[in-house]
Amino acid sequence: MSENILIVAAHPDDEILGCGGLIKKFTKNGDKVYVMFLADGESSRDINKNLLDKNIAQRKIAAQKANKLVGSSIYKFLDFPDNRLDTIPLIDIVKEIENAIKSLRPSTLITHNEYDLNQDHKIAFEACAVACRPQSNNTVKRILCFEVPSSTEWALTQNKFTPNCFVDITAEMHIKLDALMFYSSELRESPHSRSINKIKSLHAYRGSIISIDYAESFIISRIVY
Repeated sequence: MSENILIVAAHPDDEILGCGGLIKKFTKNGDKVYVMFLADGESSRDINKNLLDKNIAQRKIAAQKANKLVGSSIYKFLDFPDNRLDTIPLIDIVKEIENAIKSLRPSTLITHNEYDLNQDHKIAFEACAVACRPQSNNTVKRILCFEVPSSTEWALTQNKFTPNCFVDITAEMHIKLDALMFYSSELRESPHSRSINKIKSLHAYRGSIISIDYAESFIISRIVY
């Protein structure tokens, strides 16, 4: 029986960076994956308005192409300001996620982890935690948190991303990398951690932990049987 999965990503590209392989794995199995983006991913950059509007539009096109490749559907672009989610009342973000849960009735929600350097990522996690309060009418039984290169490993905190769930994406790795190429403006040259070869190295390392070629890793925040 197929399930509905909701991905809540702070910015377009986080969904593929964090769980593009798992998305493809879900959709190959017949599950329905929906993605909601909180912020536009562009408006914190120091550019003129005409170029900004163009970049936001191009980022949305990239998101549509990347998600089509891995088989997921975009549920909504909220278009909150990039790197300024802390200026939005948390309840407004929570309400949007609650509405998505009510509409889609997902059994699994996947989002950022709470330890990332990026403030928008932290707020995405917090908003999802509130929206997924374990009430009787909430359909979400599993909450997974992913890592994002150049945010997760850059956090200067005592608490770190310590995964306790690993997904074999060996068969899906090439699709994930192809999907990332639609977000080429967000990729960097090696040895930056958001370069293609270092992303591949990260998943090779995660895979080595469980003796496979490539894996995505997650923190299980909650699971209900």
